[in-house]
Amino acid sequence: MNKRSRWLLHPAVLYFILLILVIIISWIGSIIEIKHSGGNGDLSIRSVLGISGVRWAVRAASDCLKNAPVGNAVMLFMTIGLAKSCGLFNAVRHFKSLSPKEQTSLYAGFAALVICLVVVVLGLFVGSNLLLSVTGKLSGSPLYDGCVFLLLMAVSIPSLVYGLLSDTIRSLKDCMNAFAFMAVPMSHFIITMLIASQLIQTLEYTNLYQFVGLNLQSLKYFAFIIYWIPLPVILMLYGSPAKNISNQKP
Repeated sequence: MNKRSRWLLHPAVLYFILLILVIIISWIGSIIEIKHSGGNGDLSIRSVLGISGVRWAVRAASDCLKNAPVGNAVMLFMTIGLAKSCGLFNAVRHFKSLSPKEQTSLYAGFAALVICLVVVVLGLFVGSNLLLSVTGKLSGSPLYDGCVFLLLMAVSIPSLVYGLLSDTIRSLKDCMNAFAFMAVPMSHFIITMLIASQLIQTLEYTNLYQFVGLNLQSLKYFAFIIYWIPLPVILMLYGSPAKNISNQKP
């Protein structure tokens, strides 16, 4: 962590501060009985600090991550860790300085990427169109719902090919270490998502999101931004482990 990043506020801390502000604002708003006129009549602010609010908070605590894209986040960090630890990212950036064996390994990785893309295209346009929906459309299809998984697989498979051929991955243990290479930033990101999900749920429960002009659909877009905008900060703060598996002794 460099000197400049030491002064950056952790996104989880920022979201926690915002969560406390939302709780306080909802409490004050419920006391003075602020109302909002909408299509369904007058809407009041609900406080988390009341009896019903505390009951809701306790019940909702264990389910706070159910709407957060935790699965995609875990797969993303596993893929980044694999690509970084096996040396694929460095190989792409410093192609001219690679050894002949490393260049051959990189070409093989690119070939694996092409094969992945061909398989996806075949799944879309050939045979049973298994990556499309039952009606043959993209909306609601396996490709639409699993696009993040397919994209990350398109990075993971070439990374594995490069690692195996360039000898940065020599064993199953090396492979597992590679997937866990970004475990520290991943844990920071999931903690941030946990607090972000509490913030989103509290905005919805208190009805404050409607008082700032949002509806449920726009709240979902807002939640997407809240979940993912901390990613570059987390990577900058914690995304550079001191060692990778290619530097470890066999």
